[in-house]
Amino acid sequence: MFAIAYLFFFLVYILFSIGLAWVAAKLAHAGGIKGWKLGVPVFVLMLGLIFWDWLPMEVVYRYQCATHAGFKQFKALNEWKQENPGVAETLTPISGVRSTFDGSRERYQLNQRFVWDIIRKRHLFHIIEKEERVVDVKNDEILARYVDFMTDIPPIGWGANSLSDYKIWIQKRSCELDSSRPFEKKFRLFKYLVQYQKDYE
Repeated sequence: MFAIAYLFFFLVYILFSIGLAWVAAKLAHAGGIKGWKLGVPVFVLMLGLIFWDWLPMEVVYRYQCATHAGFKQFKALNEWKQENPGVAETLTPISGVRSTFDGSRERYQLNQRFVWDIIRKRHLFHIIEKEERVVDVKNDEILARYVDFMTDIPPIGWGANSLSDYKIWIQKRSCELDSSRPFEKKFRLFKYLVQYQKDYE
Protein backbone atom coordinates (compact mmCIF):
# COMPACT_ATOMS: atom_id res chain seq x y z
CA MET A 1 0.00 0.00 0.00
CA PHE A 2 2.83 2.37 0.90
CA ALA A 3 4.59 1.62 -2.40
CA ILE A 4 1.42 2.48 -4.36
CA ALA A 5 1.06 5.79 -2.49
CA TYR A 6 4.76 6.47 -3.12
CA LEU A 7 4.43 5.84 -6.88
CA PHE A 8 1.23 7.91 -6.98
CA PHE A 9 3.03 10.87 -5.40
CA PHE A 10 5.81 10.78 -8.00
CA LEU A 11 3.36 10.34 -10.84
CA VAL A 12 1.48 13.43 -9.64
CA TYR A 13 4.75 15.33 -9.24
CA ILE A 14 5.90 14.45 -12.79
CA LEU A 15 2.52 15.42 -14.23
CA PHE A 16 2.59 18.67 -12.26
CA SER A 17 6.11 19.38 -13.58
CA ILE A 18 4.99 18.72 -17.15
CA GLY A 19 1.99 21.00 -16.64
CA LEU A 20 4.17 23.75 -15.19
CA ALA A 21 6.59 23.42 -18.12
CA TRP A 22 3.67 23.62 -20.56
CA VAL A 23 2.39 26.81 -18.88
CA ALA A 24 5.92 28.29 -19.01
CA ALA A 25 6.16 27.38 -22.71
CA LYS A 26 2.82 29.07 -23.41
CA LEU A 27 3.91 32.23 -21.58
CA ALA A 28 7.20 32.26 -23.47
CA HIS A 29 5.40 31.79 -26.79
CA ALA A 30 3.02 34.65 -25.94
CA GLY A 31 6.05 36.83 -25.28
CA GLY A 32 7.54 36.04 -28.69
CA ILE A 33 10.05 33.46 -27.43
CA LYS A 34 10.16 29.84 -28.55
CA GLY A 35 8.21 27.85 -25.97
CA TRP A 36 10.85 25.18 -25.36
CA LYS A 37 13.37 27.83 -24.27
CA LEU A 38 11.40 28.36 -21.07
CA GLY A 39 9.45 25.11 -20.84
CA VAL A 40 12.49 22.81 -20.84
CA PRO A 41 14.42 24.73 -18.13
CA VAL A 42 11.30 24.78 -15.92
CA PHE A 43 10.85 21.02 -16.32
CA VAL A 44 14.55 20.36 -15.63
CA LEU A 45 14.39 22.63 -12.58
CA MET A 46 11.39 20.72 -11.23
CA LEU A 47 13.17 17.40 -11.68
CA GLY A 48 16.32 18.88 -10.17
CA LEU A 49 14.49 19.70 -6.94
CA ILE A 50 14.04 15.97 -6.42
CA PHE A 51 16.87 14.29 -8.36
CA TRP A 52 19.71 16.82 -7.89
CA ASP A 53 21.92 14.44 -5.88
CA TRP A 54 21.41 11.32 -8.02
CA LEU A 55 24.27 11.87 -10.50
CA PRO A 56 26.83 13.08 -7.91
CA MET A 57 25.96 10.09 -5.72
CA GLU A 58 26.48 7.68 -8.61
CA VAL A 59 29.87 9.19 -9.44
CA VAL A 60 31.16 9.14 -5.84
CA TYR A 61 29.68 5.71 -5.13
CA ARG A 62 31.15 4.07 -8.24
CA TYR A 63 34.55 5.66 -7.56
CA GLN A 64 34.60 4.41 -3.96
CA CYS A 65 33.53 0.93 -5.04
CA ALA A 66 36.18 0.78 -7.78
CA THR A 67 39.06 2.05 -5.66
CA HIS A 68 38.40 1.02 -2.04
CA ALA A 69 35.87 -1.82 -1.85
CA GLY A 70 36.70 -5.52 -1.65
CA PHE A 71 38.40 -8.17 0.46
CA LYS A 72 42.08 -8.25 1.36
CA GLN A 73 43.91 -10.79 3.49
CA PHE A 74 47.15 -9.48 4.90
CA LYS A 75 48.27 -12.64 6.64
CA ALA A 76 47.27 -16.31 6.49
CA LEU A 77 46.35 -18.01 9.75
CA ASN A 78 49.14 -20.57 9.30
CA GLU A 79 51.65 -17.74 9.00
CA TRP A 80 50.26 -16.19 12.19
CA LYS A 81 50.57 -19.56 13.95
CA GLN A 82 54.23 -19.80 12.95
CA GLU A 83 54.87 -16.36 14.41
CA ASN A 84 52.94 -17.26 17.59
CA PRO A 85 53.82 -20.91 18.32
CA GLY A 86 51.52 -22.73 20.72
CA VAL A 87 49.02 -19.87 21.07
CA ALA A 88 46.35 -21.22 18.69
CA GLU A 89 45.94 -24.33 20.84
CA THR A 90 44.98 -22.18 23.85
CA LEU A 91 42.21 -20.26 22.07
CA THR A 92 38.54 -21.06 22.57
CA PRO A 93 35.81 -19.45 20.44
CA ILE A 94 33.58 -16.85 22.03
CA SER A 95 30.11 -16.50 20.57
CA GLY A 96 26.95 -14.71 21.57
CA VAL A 97 28.77 -11.81 23.23
CA ARG A 98 27.47 -8.27 22.99
CA SER A 99 29.34 -5.77 20.91
CA THR A 100 31.22 -2.86 22.42
CA PHE A 101 31.36 0.59 20.87
CA ASP A 102 34.21 3.06 20.67
CA GLY A 103 33.24 6.02 18.52
CA SER A 104 32.41 4.69 15.06
CA ARG A 105 33.91 1.27 15.82
CA GLU A 106 31.80 -1.71 16.82
CA ARG A 107 33.80 -4.65 18.25
CA TYR A 108 33.02 -8.33 18.79
CA GLN A 109 35.36 -10.72 20.63
CA LEU A 110 36.04 -13.84 18.51
CA ASN A 111 38.36 -15.57 21.00
CA GLN A 112 41.04 -14.59 23.53
CA ARG A 113 43.31 -13.20 20.81
CA PHE A 114 41.14 -11.98 17.92
CA VAL A 115 38.34 -9.46 17.49
CA TRP A 116 36.00 -8.54 14.67
CA ASP A 117 35.77 -4.77 14.19
CA ILE A 118 33.11 -2.99 12.16
CA ILE A 119 33.83 0.66 11.33
CA ARG A 120 31.28 2.87 9.59
CA LYS A 121 32.12 6.21 7.99
CA ARG A 122 29.68 8.65 6.45
CA HIS A 123 30.50 10.22 3.08
CA LEU A 124 28.72 12.81 0.94
CA PHE A 125 25.43 12.04 -0.81
CA HIS A 126 24.14 9.50 1.74
CA ILE A 127 27.05 7.10 1.15
CA ILE A 128 28.14 4.89 4.04
CA GLU A 129 31.49 3.10 4.10
CA LYS A 130 31.51 -0.14 6.08
CA GLU A 131 34.88 -1.68 6.90
CA GLU A 132 35.14 -5.01 8.69
CA ARG A 133 38.43 -6.26 10.14
CA VAL A 134 39.84 -9.32 11.84
CA VAL A 135 42.36 -7.94 14.33
CA ASP A 136 44.96 -9.48 16.64
CA VAL A 137 44.34 -7.56 19.87
CA LYS A 138 47.85 -8.17 21.19
CA ASN A 139 49.47 -5.86 18.63
CA ASP A 140 46.45 -4.43 16.74
CA GLU A 141 47.58 -6.26 13.61
CA ILE A 142 44.90 -6.52 10.91
CA LEU A 143 44.88 -9.99 9.37
CA ALA A 144 42.05 -9.36 6.91
CA ARG A 145 39.53 -6.71 6.01
CA TYR A 146 36.44 -6.28 3.91
CA VAL A 147 35.21 -2.89 2.71
CA ASP A 148 31.83 -2.19 1.17
CA PHE A 149 29.76 0.89 0.40
CA MET A 150 26.02 1.49 0.59
CA THR A 151 23.62 4.38 1.02
CA ASP A 152 21.56 5.16 4.10
CA ILE A 153 18.26 5.17 2.20
CA PRO A 154 15.98 2.53 3.76
CA PRO A 155 13.78 0.21 1.69
CA ILE A 156 10.22 1.40 1.12
CA GLY A 157 8.07 0.69 4.15
CA TRP A 158 10.93 0.57 6.69
CA GLY A 159 10.07 4.02 7.94
CA ALA A 160 11.66 7.35 7.13
CA ASN A 161 13.04 10.15 9.26
CA SER A 162 13.23 12.80 6.54
CA LEU A 163 12.12 13.48 2.96
CA SER A 164 15.51 12.32 1.64
CA ASP A 165 14.79 8.81 3.01
CA TYR A 166 12.19 8.44 0.25
CA LYS A 167 14.78 8.78 -2.53
CA ILE A 168 14.80 5.11 -3.52
CA TRP A 169 16.65 5.90 -6.77
CA ILE A 170 19.83 6.49 -4.74
CA GLN A 171 19.36 3.35 -2.68
CA LYS A 172 22.44 1.12 -2.81
CA ARG A 173 23.01 -2.04 -0.79
CA SER A 174 26.52 -3.19 -1.81
CA CYS A 175 29.33 -2.63 -4.28
CA GLU A 176 29.18 -6.34 -5.07
CA LEU A 177 26.92 -6.85 -8.08
CA ASP A 178 26.81 -10.61 -7.53
CA SER A 179 23.96 -11.28 -5.08
CA SER A 180 26.04 -14.00 -3.38
CA ARG A 181 28.65 -11.36 -2.46
CA PRO A 182 31.79 -13.48 -2.96
CA PHE A 183 34.17 -10.99 -1.29
CA GLU A 184 32.00 -10.73 1.79
CA LYS A 185 31.81 -14.53 1.84
CA LYS A 186 35.61 -14.79 1.78
CA PHE A 187 35.80 -12.47 4.77
CA ARG A 188 33.14 -14.43 6.69
CA LEU A 189 34.98 -17.71 6.05
CA PHE A 190 38.29 -16.23 7.21
CA LYS A 191 36.64 -14.78 10.31
CA TYR A 192 35.20 -18.20 11.11
CA LEU A 193 38.61 -19.81 10.57
CA VAL A 194 40.24 -17.39 13.00
CA GLN A 195 37.47 -17.66 15.59
CA TYR A 196 37.23 -21.47 15.62
CA GLN A 197 40.74 -22.26 14.34
CA LYS A 198 39.24 -24.51 11.67
CA ASP A 199 37.53 -24.20 8.28
CA TYR A 200 33.79 -23.73 8.08
CA GLU A 201 32.02 -27.09 7.81
